[in-house]
This record gives sequence, structure tokens and C-alpha cells, in this order.
Amino acid sequence: MLKNIKILHIFLVLMLIFAGSASASNGRGGAEEGGGRTVRIPRDAEQISENVYRLRPTRDRETDLMVEGYLIVHYRENEGAARRTAFSHRSNNARQKQESCYGFMASGAKWKTIEPWVVNPANTYGLTDSFVLATLANGIAKWEDAADGFVGNGGSIDILGNGVTTSTPLVADEIQTDNLNEVYFAPLEEGTIGVTIVWGVFRGPTFQRRLVEWDQVYNSFYSWGGEGEADKMDLDNIVTHELGHSVGMADLYSTSCAEETMFGYATEGETKKRDLNTGDIKGVSTLY
Repeated sequence: MLKNIKILHIFLVLMLIFAGSASASNGRGGAEEGGGRTVRIPRDAEQISENVYRLRPTRDRETDLMVEGYLIVHYRENEGAARRTAFSHRSNNARQKQESCYGFMASGAKWKTIEPWVVNPANTYGLTDSFVLATLANGIAKWEDAADGFVGNGGSIDILGNGVTTSTPLVADEIQTDNLNEVYFAPLEEGTIGVTIVWGVFRGPTFQRRLVEWDQVYNSFYSWGGEGEADKMDLDNIVTHELGHSVGMADLYSTSCAEETMFGYATEGETKKRDLNTGDIKGVSTLY
């Protein structure tokens, strides 16, 4: 009898383990360490490259459009290279434009309305709320400045709107849009720097494609800084890259594009992604 009870107990534990979705959490500090919940990759998500998952279509409540999501994982340099060797496929758009060092999540998929965003800046690295908010706002300004094809000429295109801070725990949306564009720190799998989720219309006639929502989660496993410290992830560097996804840009993996902000890997102490390169500028101005 006791043996049967032990077997039943083990069976129930295994059922609980396998019942949930795959998770990007590294298990440190619980599901809501930082500013919100960890990212969970749904079981029915389709992996279309080594770092991109296509999320199941859903109806967007605000636009009443059927949309699908892309969950994009930004790996640390060594981890990403290993995964790339194991998964050799790449997205068509990134491959088509590789010689120009830019690519899109889908041709024509861009923002057609301006929406606000919110960040929960809670962190354990000494980064102030105002610094986190300003870093995000400045990162957005870089992409908006380049959207007309020129940097520093005083012209820009408003793409992602303005942001505010909150102390409310946030939740990245892997299943259903919620009409909020959210940013926060949370535990993710070790080797993952951050995750961006972008929802939109990526298929059909190009003129009908559009983006409708974005969320970003930065991994609280790593130390974060703002001065390019050798042992920390530079927030400006990583934020500028992730915001490229939010405006519709795809990752690049050709070593000839390694100086671009949208190059797919990064590591501690790196700062070169802070400033958009030639391909980044050409790409965003072509899209917008």
C-alpha cells in the first residue's frame, strides 16, 4: 500500500511538471522578481529560427484584427552561437536583406498608430527609475530619428510614443494582446539577455500589415549598468537593440553585419549597439 502511494505521488509530481508551458525562467527568486512575471513560451508556439517563436493567432481587442505574435529571444554571445550551430535555419526576411545588413519581421509590418508604453523599473542593480525610463525613451528616439534616413538632422517620425513608469507588476503577453506595451526586469533562462514579443499582422497584402503591441523583459539573472562596465550588461546597448524589434526590425547573424545594432548577439561590456549603424538606418527608413 505504501509503495503504491509513493508511486502515485511521483506520478502526480511528474504531471505537474509537464502540464505547464515551457518557460524562459532561470528559476532565480521566483516568478515576479523585479518588475513582473517571467516569460513562458507556449507549448503551441512554432519555433521558426533558433531565437524566434511564432505565437498562435488571436483577435486583438483594440483593432479587432486577427494578429499573431513573434517571441524573440536575445541570447548572450556564446549561448547564441551554440544554439545557432544546432539550429541552422534563418528567417526569410533577414536572409533576403543580409547583403544590406538589415531585415524586417515582415515586409511592410510597421506601426500605423502611436501608442504609449509603460515600464516597471524595479531592479536590484542600483539603476534609478528615471535612468531606466530615460534609457528607453532615448533608445526609441534613436530609431525615430533614423526613420527619415538621416541621423541628427532634426527630423524624426513618431513611432512608439511616450512612456511612463509604474510600480504595478507587469506581464508580457505570450497568448493574448492586452493593449499595453510593457517593459520590465524578471528572471529568464541563463544565457538569455532579454525577450521581446511583438504582435501584429505579418501576412497578406503588404499594405494591410501592421504592428499592434510590444512587450520586453530584461533578464534579472545578469547585472545591469549604464557605463559600459566589463562585468555588466549595458542597458542602453541592449535596449536599443530590443527596440529595433519593437519597430519591426529583424535580427542579423552574418559576421559582415556584426557592427549593426540589430546583430543578434551581445555580451557584458558591449556598447557598440548604442548607436545605429548604416544598415540599421537604411532598414528603418525603408520600412517607414
